[in-house]
Amino acid sequence: MRLTRNIFLLATLFAWSFAPAQSSRTELRTLTVPGVGSWDFNVYLPPGYDQTSERYPVLYLFRGAVDEWLDRTEDASRSGRNIQMITDTLITQKKMGGVIIVMPGFTAMTGPATEADYSFVLNTLIPHIDARYRTLPTRWHRALDGFSLGGLHMVNLIWRKPERFASAGFYDGTTSQFNSSQMSTAGEQYFARIRPMQFLLHSAAVAPSNLNNNRQFLALLNSFGIRNTFDDLVFSSTSQHNWWYADEHMMRALPLHWTKCQSPPQNVPLQWISSAATRVSGTVRLSWSVGPAADSLKTLVDLSNDAGATWQTLLYSARKDTVFDWNTLGVKDGTRYLLRTQIFGDTSYGVIQSAQRFAVDNPGNGAPDVAITTPGKLEIISGTYTVKWFAEDPEGAPVQISLSASGDNGRSWQQVAGTLANTGFYILDTRLLANSITTLLKIIASDGTQTAEALTGPFEVRNSRFRVGNIKHVTGRGNGLVTVNIDDVRLLTGHSYRISFDDSSSSRKSYSVFDLTARTYPLRNVAFDGDGSEGPLFDGVRISVVDYPIPLLDKDSTRWTKGSSTLLAQVTVPVVFLGADTVRGIPSPADYEFRIADRIVDTSSSYLGATVTPLSFTTWNVTENRRVKVLVNELDGNGRISRFDEIYILELDSKGQPILTWVVFFTGNDNAALPLAGDVFTVRTLKPLRSTDIFEFSTPATGVADGTTLLPESVELLQNYPNPFNGQTVIRFRLPAAGLVKLEVYDILGSNIRVLVDERKNEGTHVVNWDAAGHASGCYFYRLSVDGSVVAKKALLLR
Repeated sequence: MRLTRNIFLLATLFAWSFAPAQSSRTELRTLTVPGVGSWDFNVYLPPGYDQTSERYPVLYLFRGAVDEWLDRTEDASRSGRNIQMITDTLITQKKMGGVIIVMPGFTAMTGPATEADYSFVLNTLIPHIDARYRTLPTRWHRALDGFSLGGLHMVNLIWRKPERFASAGFYDGTTSQFNSSQMSTAGEQYFARIRPMQFLLHSAAVAPSNLNNNRQFLALLNSFGIRNTFDDLVFSSTSQHNWWYADEHMMRALPLHWTKCQSPPQNVPLQWISSAATRVSGTVRLSWSVGPAADSLKTLVDLSNDAGATWQTLLYSARKDTVFDWNTLGVKDGTRYLLRTQIFGDTSYGVIQSAQRFAVDNPGNGAPDVAITTPGKLEIISGTYTVKWFAEDPEGAPVQISLSASGDNGRSWQQVAGTLANTGFYILDTRLLANSITTLLKIIASDGTQTAEALTGPFEVRNSRFRVGNIKHVTGRGNGLVTVNIDDVRLLTGHSYRISFDDSSSSRKSYSVFDLTARTYPLRNVAFDGDGSEGPLFDGVRISVVDYPIPLLDKDSTRWTKGSSTLLAQVTVPVVFLGADTVRGIPSPADYEFRIADRIVDTSSSYLGATVTPLSFTTWNVTENRRVKVLVNELDGNGRISRFDEIYILELDSKGQPILTWVVFFTGNDNAALPLAGDVFTVRTLKPLRSTDIFEFSTPATGVADGTTLLPESVELLQNYPNPFNGQTVIRFRLPAAGLVKLEVYDILGSNIRVLVDERKNEGTHVVNWDAAGHASGCYFYRLSVDGSVVAKKALLLR
């Protein structure tokens, strides 16, 4: 069986991120219209969708086939991204909140959709999404976007029903297939309906046909006073009609769509008649008045127990309600409650919210209401930092606080402060904590009877450290980076140590530290994530490990290493679909070479039923210095590496059965130079640390003295000593790595009066004497420049 390219999907992309409590997901659905037909559509649901009753805006996203926005290999430019990953990233980075994304598949994938398709979206799909998922079913919470043909779909939909949408965009829309004369002759009556919309339009620079037509479409909008929100229709001077730029468009457009849906115009007057008092219990009657509206109205009453950060639905009614009896016994006691009532139709909207937070206090003793306000998720802190919190008791009892910290995302905790008064803040010395990108803080609040706790999201502690500079990788092939950071110089021993790793667990690796001098283990089986966070303190130091969860391609070193071939190559981990079976590649932690010969020297494997082909090259696992077999999928069948050839590298598992590892797909232009005998193509990988990897290092004795092997994390310029000085002073600086160094002295007018150093210096601490003879008393500046990094300090000369 000959394997063909269209049955493979790329399955390799590593991106570090914080996983939300409940991750996003996509659903493939089919909706059938009796007597008309069936349509497939994908739905993206944001992180946390299943954990709350929050309602979300909806983006309808178009292209052609139902899976194109989710397929990471839709074209070679896409680099493993898809719309789910892009949206998750934007939400994690707090550039937007949650959104539902609907991706319909149309019957026509190479031209305009049919009238049945457009009717399906407007009359069937939108009502279905509003009924099935937690949306706000109004124009003001609905958006459109698309790429290429999807841009045409967007334009056709707003031509038919502009009053359904608040925001519309496209990347390089194929508007040449839209009859713009319809829109231009519709006049002000039509454009008044789309004028409330936001437009987010981008075109490629190198697709002149689309660009010219999109300019005409934008000019038509401009003639009726409607502007593009983006400054320039052209995405960039090099932008192309491909998925990489379509995804980049969505990186910019998605937060703007979301923001537009957060501030709908309030055209339905609302006013509270009765709302919650400052403290409530039992059943509370809420009532409000509703002004006139243009269409039939629905009602939504929401409740927040965290001062508006999140909301849950108390009432959703398909009619215009003006009263709601809320039984507060259904919620826990707390002090940060807010109420919100929304009234809406397809084009009408109004909202009112509690003027201030209130407490729910039902019979019995409720636990304190506590939240940490700083540090925020993903914030970077250092030095002394003010931790802030909110803590109140529903019954008004006094509250006491304790504070703990974790540097390993909650696996272990250390108490930072015992019993604190509820002042709302604490000055934290972060230098007592490990440097970690997954630091958490936990506050426990007590009213003397009950306790409640609150956690921060993960944030980073980043304090400058010295690091030991004599770490040796004794054995193993792992490419992970191990550093030893000095935390407390008073505890340094001057001993030698060995670091060994254990990768036998499928869930998490660990390391142990053996003191070669004392013949003891100061640390055993310390679990680590490989994200560079520091581990536990021992003997004045902490271990930091940057590792790879799986073998990754070293893109910079994967290339033709011998010869002059200009063929390009894409290297990925394959996923092969064979009917109902799926064969997934397992990335191998090895380097490989394709060695080109001038004759037939090997044959390809028949694994998975592939055709056996004579080959004019051999494949070597150069990490272990042995030949390996390959599968080959080529168009010309000549056994030579050329354009559009796919080579699947095979290894053997523990039972001697073949497994797929890496697949290399060769591309290039029509004139690409093919490889000749003697040429070599090399696949290099970044290899995770394994049990075979051992590191050794030594620490200095107690204290940090000049000339030790301690290295800073960045260039450091120390204050001169003495200062003020009379005649001579000493300037010290520290380098994390060798570099070209220039140390200069300037007077108060900015004149350069002395160059103290202008040469290459090695890593470590350096000491320079400055003799200021001949210079008058006053303020001077000394400036250190190292390979583009510049830092300066002030010195005071007193005679």
